[in-house]
Amino acid sequence: MHSTGAHSTKRILGYDVLRVVSIVAVVATHVLMVYRGTPDQNDITAALDDLLHFAVPAFFFVSGALVWGGYRGRGLRDYVSFLHKRASVVLGPYLVWSMLYLLIDVFRGDRLYWLSNSPLLLLTGQFWYHLYFVPVLILFYLLTPLVAPVVRHRPELLVLVAFLARILLRIPVADLSARLGGPLMVTFAVVAMTHLSNMALGAWFFVRKDHVLPVLRIGWPALLASGSALLLAGGASLVPSSLPDVAVRAVVPLAMTLIVLGMVGLAFRVRLNTAHTDRIRRFSGLAFGVYLVHPVFVLALNEAVVTAGAEALWRSAWFPATVTVAITAASFAACGVLAGTPATAWIVGCRCMRRVVALPASVSDSQRRAA
Repeated sequence: MHSTGAHSTKRILGYDVLRVVSIVAVVATHVLMVYRGTPDQNDITAALDDLLHFAVPAFFFVSGALVWGGYRGRGLRDYVSFLHKRASVVLGPYLVWSMLYLLIDVFRGDRLYWLSNSPLLLLTGQFWYHLYFVPVLILFYLLTPLVAPVVRHRPELLVLVAFLARILLRIPVADLSARLGGPLMVTFAVVAMTHLSNMALGAWFFVRKDHVLPVLRIGWPALLASGSALLLAGGASLVPSSLPDVAVRAVVPLAMTLIVLGMVGLAFRVRLNTAHTDRIRRFSGLAFGVYLVHPVFVLALNEAVVTAGAEALWRSAWFPATVTVAITAASFAACGVLAGTPATAWIVGCRCMRRVVALPASVSDSQRRAA
């Protein structure tokens, strides 16, 4: 999900586009949380909320491709070096933002609960609703040397096992987690089981990209349409009850897989000029930071609306769209400021970023890197 710089010669634009689109979708889903369980949640907002949930699976897809697919370590030393590099990017920001959200929780809620449960909350990423992503990602990092040989030689087998585990083992894993660590551990285990398949799918794509990408580039509209229809049917309980229970549990994973692959096909079709490519890469490099930062703006906005007694604004179609754009822009701006100096860039999970300057297409690669 994260990126260390905007000008790496090994960067692939499709992954960057997918990151940027996905982080905007993440912000939108968290803006739409205000509707959940309220009379204001109509069919349109509920459907949009469901469809936008492709974002986190897409982030795990990219991590699966670049981490599991790209891992080439051969021994313990390589593994330790790999973990050190990963931890240097995600662990520091996670700890900083976890402490910030813990302070918010303590200020707003039951201080005794938050402080007494803080070790497990930190371990499972549940100081705030979005932080689970990082501990689950770290778990997948730890699994990398076990998974990498399968990725290189049998990527289809990895995908099959991951999806079967998601469908068949979710309930047993949840029961075991409840006995070992209670509700907090159950949530963590279920999320990990859910996104294991997305990591595996990304690793498979990395290995088979040359063969499958031409199909995805052509078939992305059909993939998005069929995946969305299947997801909405599952959410509306339109799946025939006569189907076996296993088939019913497979509906959402299959639908989300189709949507993610459709988004991948669309992202890899994008062709941009040099200036726009540099801009997308810069935004992509800030995506991890935006993921960590944006709930602060969501919380502030919601509190402001309540304080002003303006909750009726949520009933208008323009307000949530405007809020999503504003919070996305504010989050990118805040992360851009933090990424602008070495002392704070690590807080948003990236190296210090200079302002990207658009250069003419005629400039050579060596001149572009020097600039």
